[in-house]
Amino acid sequence: MSKPRPPPESCVDRKWLNLGTPPPTSSFTVMSYNVLCQKLVKRTMFPYASKASLKWKTRSPLLLAELSYLKPDIMCLQEVYTKNWDDTYDHWFKREGYGAQMFQSVYKSHGVSVSWNKERFEVVDQLCVRMDGTEQVCGEKLETDNVALIVVLRFTEEDKDAGLVVSNTHLYWKPSACFERLQQQVLLQRAVRKMQDKYPKYACISCGDYNTTPDDAGYALLTMPRPVTLNEWQLDNLLPQTQADEEDSDDSDSAKPLSYSEMAAAGTCAETDESISKRRKLEDEEREIEQQLQRDTQRVEQLVNTMQEEGQVLKSCYGTYADVDPSYRTEQWKGEPVYTNYSLWKGTLDYIFYSPSKLAVHEVLSLPKEDKLMPGIPND
Repeated sequence: MSKPRPPPESCVDRKWLNLGTPPPTSSFTVMSYNVLCQKLVKRTMFPYASKASLKWKTRSPLLLAELSYLKPDIMCLQEVYTKNWDDTYDHWFKREGYGAQMFQSVYKSHGVSVSWNKERFEVVDQLCVRMDGTEQVCGEKLETDNVALIVVLRFTEEDKDAGLVVSNTHLYWKPSACFERLQQQVLLQRAVRKMQDKYPKYACISCGDYNTTPDDAGYALLTMPRPVTLNEWQLDNLLPQTQADEEDSDDSDSAKPLSYSEMAAAGTCAETDESISKRRKLEDEEREIEQQLQRDTQRVEQLVNTMQEEGQVLKSCYGTYADVDPSYRTEQWKGEPVYTNYSLWKGTLDYIFYSPSKLAVHEVLSLPKEDKLMPGIPND
């Protein structure tokens, strides 16, 4: 009998935390992990990191040591660099007894992968989803080159009629792009539902880097009972962002210029023919902005309604994490940990969602202590 692997430094203090659910008769483990595409590693993104800690020859053995020690039954990775898939990950999966599939973006150098323990599961179906095909969602095509991969797995030893529909995705990264991400969520939900219709007895597991914080509308629409009531802040964030929105300055020293009508009313200028023309042009622009806002609001409402009507209510595996590890509690959002990303920006973006009608979470792996992560990851 082989000796158990010693934990790598990154896992020494990580423990399985019981959520208080009854002991399961059968169980499996799931991991979701954004492994950081090596081609995207830039010094400007990680100024705190040493030069050595950013190199693949340093990072790869540390990553593989974690994967080897934790050895989940199902593994969903994001930002898998195609080159590293060919020279590292694919070989490791085969050696460790995993089946694995990867789906790459067209214009990016990375993609997402789903792998499974071949002693526990066999693959019976799969579906690749390009997350820009949103014309069917709200009439416009995105240009994000995000992708998702859905793999349908059947248990090999348990009930042969039981299985899992496992999806893995990496949604659009831009913080202001809540509207685009919600379109992608609808598209993914439709793809998952298509596979669930083929395999109605199978439970759903949706993993990924959603680039969505727990207080965003996207999270609420995935996890809250219907009907979902979004607050004003969530609805405002869902409005499509224009180029003008993104270029607006928050410089408090720059005074807002008066309109020509305001200037005339204040007696600061005479309404000449030229000023009247400019005033009317400004009023036309303001009217168009108001009309565009109304159109955008209608689009958001339609998208929110579609998400609620078509999407199933899921639960997050770590949705009550703060109850079992109070050191990760935050007032900003309840339940979810303070962070799953710890770099220049720190917060929660990554999730393992599941269908609560068919699955229950018994234990979750504790997150690393903050002193292991400071000043940020990657680190030595």
